[in-house]
Amino acid sequence: MAGDVEGFSSSIHDTSVSAGFRALYEEGLLLDVTLVIEDHQFQAHKALLATQSDYFRIMFTADMRERDQDKIHLKGLTATGFSHVLQFMYYGTIELSMNTVHEILQAAMYVQLIEVVKFCCSFLLAKICLENCAEIMRLLDDFGVNIEGVREKLDSFLLENFVPLMSRPDFLSYLTFEKLMSYLDNDHLSRFPEIELYEAVQAWLRHDRRRWRHTDTIIQNIRFCLMTPSSVFEKVKTSEFYRYSRQLRHEVDQAMNYFHNAHQQPLMEMKSNRIRSAKPQTAVFRGMIGHSMVNSKILLLHKPRVWWELEGPQVPLRPDCLAIVNNFVFLLGGEELGPDGEFHASSKVFRYDPRQNAWLRMADMSVPRSEFAVGVIGRYIYAVAGRTRDETFYSTERYDITEDKWEFVDPYPVNKYGHEGTVLTNKLYITGGITSSSTSKQVCVFDPSKEGTVEQRTRRTQVVTNCWENKCKMNYARCFHKMISYNDG
Repeated sequence: MAGDVEGFSSSIHDTSVSAGFRALYEEGLLLDVTLVIEDHQFQAHKALLATQSDYFRIMFTADMRERDQDKIHLKGLTATGFSHVLQFMYYGTIELSMNTVHEILQAAMYVQLIEVVKFCCSFLLAKICLENCAEIMRLLDDFGVNIEGVREKLDSFLLENFVPLMSRPDFLSYLTFEKLMSYLDNDHLSRFPEIELYEAVQAWLRHDRRRWRHTDTIIQNIRFCLMTPSSVFEKVKTSEFYRYSRQLRHEVDQAMNYFHNAHQQPLMEMKSNRIRSAKPQTAVFRGMIGHSMVNSKILLLHKPRVWWELEGPQVPLRPDCLAIVNNFVFLLGGEELGPDGEFHASSKVFRYDPRQNAWLRMADMSVPRSEFAVGVIGRYIYAVAGRTRDETFYSTERYDITEDKWEFVDPYPVNKYGHEGTVLTNKLYITGGITSSSTSKQVCVFDPSKEGTVEQRTRRTQVVTNCWENKCKMNYARCFHKMISYNDG
């Protein structure tokens, strides 16, 4: 019918338009503007420039004096850089090198040609190395480039190679105080020993005597408690900055106090002993190989499907319980291999410090325990009930981290083992387990705020107490299960 309408589209239209402009450009036809940069003149089509660049679109469509001019002078960019950008606007391709990228990026930023800016950033990141890192930093800073995460990618390279870079004079010259502070505060520096970070700071300060005025401020971003005592003695206290900086002497005194009070370290929460780690780590602590051998290794999940092996305490021990206090790991009780070749309940307690990758033997529990439960409340680690090979008991004791000693508190209401515990709102919840008669559904809560003065009790002493309170039972009896608290606000 005469009124029917059918539409068609060309698959080559965009290409033909671009090709048409290129042909006109190459033949010098219909060129309606001349751009003057330095001593060079570039002829082009206003329409083409306006379609490619927001800068030119505004210039030729808004109420600006250049709109009706045939010759326009552009300042603040080079002819070399603009020639590459103009070629890209007509042909869609561009060649980059370390010799030209500076001028091309400058021109692309000037005319707001974002695609070329992206190409420049991709090129720079692909070429980055120790030798040109400072140059690339300067280039991006000069033009304020922060597109498609280029700053984040650059910082990632810097943090990954921070110490080697700090041995290069060109990098030391360009690195500002503000940038140095931000890098030292970043936990992605975890691959470098803290003493190497301190030595890098010394190199930055020595590079320019005028920087010494920043010493006290910078020093506060070095975590001296992550160093070894010998490093502090031999490399920090002997430096000229130790005599110059009051803040450094204070930090060293604080670190030495930290080293001298080893058992109190988990309670010393301060920036100087905070682990440098960009993300939480997963670790596996010990276990059995077959029925008679103990695996003494710690397995640390470094990245997906890649485990690192660390040494565990060098004793034939299979701990049952683990407690974490300020990123110190306590392994408690369990079973250890006796002289008779059999496993027996243990009272031993070991503490692992990932800062130093070191183990420390802490005070033993008052009684050997296996298959018991633990919980951390304040400065105390509570150990509840459990058993030996010969008996089950209900005694409860707690470890005072400040004093490095154990004391009995109100015992659990019944003999039990194989139960589980977790802390929520400063109360210790114990669930399930095995009593003398059966597997239990019991849920019982220990509230330390209700404690009175309680004489130390042996594991057989029955005492009526108000610290333990029965709660609603679980739906199913459980033993040897696991339990966590979630969103403990």
